[in-house]
Amino acid sequence: MLAWAAALAIAGAAAVATPASAHANYVKSNPAADARLVKAPTEVRVAFSEPPDPKGSQIQVLDEQGTRWDLGDTTASDESNGLKVGLKAIGDGGYTVAWTTVSAVDGHETRGSYAFVVGNGPLPALPDIPNASPPPSPLEVAGRSLSYAGIALALGCALFGLVVHAADGPSETRRERRLLMLGGAATSLGSAALVLAEGDHLPPRLALLLSLRLLTGLAVIAALAPQLSGRTRRYVVVVAGIVAALTATLVSHATALGNVKDMALDLIHVLSISAWSGGVVSLLWIYLLTGDRNGATLRATVWRFSLVALTSVGLLATAGVLQAFDRLVLIQDLIETPYGIALLAKIVLLVVIVAVASFNLLRHGPRAERAGLIRGTIIEAALLAGVFVAAGVLTALAPPAQPSGAAFDQTQHVAGYRVELVVPTSIPGRNRFVLRVHQGLTPVTVAEKVALRFTMVEHDMGETELVADERAPGEYVAVGSPTAMYGTWKVQAIIRLPGKDDVSALFTVPISQQGGQGATAVALTTKSFSLVVFPDPSLPIAGAPIQLSVIVLENGQPAIGRTITGATAAKDGQPVTGDPFIAIEQGSGRYRIDIPALAQGKWTMRIQIGSPAETADYTFAVSP
Repeated sequence: MLAWAAALAIAGAAAVATPASAHANYVKSNPAADARLVKAPTEVRVAFSEPPDPKGSQIQVLDEQGTRWDLGDTTASDESNGLKVGLKAIGDGGYTVAWTTVSAVDGHETRGSYAFVVGNGPLPALPDIPNASPPPSPLEVAGRSLSYAGIALALGCALFGLVVHAADGPSETRRERRLLMLGGAATSLGSAALVLAEGDHLPPRLALLLSLRLLTGLAVIAALAPQLSGRTRRYVVVVAGIVAALTATLVSHATALGNVKDMALDLIHVLSISAWSGGVVSLLWIYLLTGDRNGATLRATVWRFSLVALTSVGLLATAGVLQAFDRLVLIQDLIETPYGIALLAKIVLLVVIVAVASFNLLRHGPRAERAGLIRGTIIEAALLAGVFVAAGVLTALAPPAQPSGAAFDQTQHVAGYRVELVVPTSIPGRNRFVLRVHQGLTPVTVAEKVALRFTMVEHDMGETELVADERAPGEYVAVGSPTAMYGTWKVQAIIRLPGKDDVSALFTVPISQQGGQGATAVALTTKSFSLVVFPDPSLPIAGAPIQLSVIVLENGQPAIGRTITGATAAKDGQPVTGDPFIAIEQGSGRYRIDIPALAQGKWTMRIQIGSPAETADYTFAVSP
């Protein structure tokens, strides 16, 4: 009994939490966040974790006086989930890129900002807000709640008539028709409300799916035509209900990520909660409130419905447990994130419903006490209505485990603080390290110092420290090249708080060669040495200075005190000659070769180590 109740509570809570809404989050950009450029760009490109709708999205580029320098022509770029905007001719100084995206999957808006600098000078101060999504409008919440409830009413009522009890007699038939009418109308009105809530920002794909959902509601109403028999009508409604449930899945977070397993689990959630909740209302309205129900017939009907409910519970429990691991990062998410708190509230609500349902079934069912069954079922139906209202709010929130698109994104809970480290790429060289620190729901903004200390596992490269600056409440950013080699790096985050012990969290960050990240880091070998070479910036620009970083190992240990030079050997496959550039030693086997500028093309740099000389060729592209 207790196990059944707990399973229903957990699965039901997960059911009302799905489908989770999609949010297009910032992944990377060109210029990169906090970039320092020698040459002014002609456009800005931003890539997101999910497909944005260009029609409803916007990228603005503003100088420190708030003057716009973008051309206002935000369009889709040729990279995955990317947008771009053209720029006017800009000069030296700091610029803020402020973006607003509308998810092409469900129309949810996300916005944020980052900064870059052309020439010398400080980064401009960003607005005192983190990247965030605005709260859902009351019309959106009402539309979601109404359409979810409508799908459940129509589908659950039709299944009740096919599996549990077919409407018998004029009174029951009339009540069934009214319930189906209500379900179809709620589905259509809720879909229309969602269209109105999106307004001009409605993405075409979402418009198509919401229109289809609206039509399924109208199809349920059309199925009430007197020409159709009761059984045929129910089959038509079941088909329409399944299609409507599918539209809910197709605007889910799982669909945005292209995860077939999660899409299937989402659909199971919607169908199962509909069969259960719609069946509860049908049991009450069509069966219990008509006629003088008692004895063996009442017990048999209640038992048949219990089998449907238990089947739904089993499906909900299975799908809910499988998805729970993907939705929450830490168990503390239940009390430290808006999504988790909402989910916890639903668990409590479902526990109450389970208690009422269990008492109703075990106490009044075997005794065929119609009055007791009516009272208990009314309470269940009222609580389930509250669940659908809450679901309208919850589906507008992104789960804690929503992918950020970063190469490394890990969260730890230390001494009552939630510490998240985000690293956009996993390649050697210059990178951006974002540390987010919260205590409960409150961002930590009083830190005296936030530092990241880097040590390598495979080799003794010493310890490097970066001090992070606060870029938004609770968000601290450091930029540098401490993870300069392929391998495994320990990153210790230290948050110094006034009057308290330091908060320390240790992360293990893998650094490896991965395609598609715009990096040109390469591992090379000579007879005696192993090298890792990468440029800074990672995408060299014609006419701008370039630094080649060379990490040198000998027998697995940093090679110290070596004479290293680099000279141009080829351009676009044709041999060229040039004076050698002497590398500057920076300690722990790290060397830097300063190149004033190169023309556009594909260059080969011949790196020479020691005497007698050992050489290795490094090829990289210089963009226009």
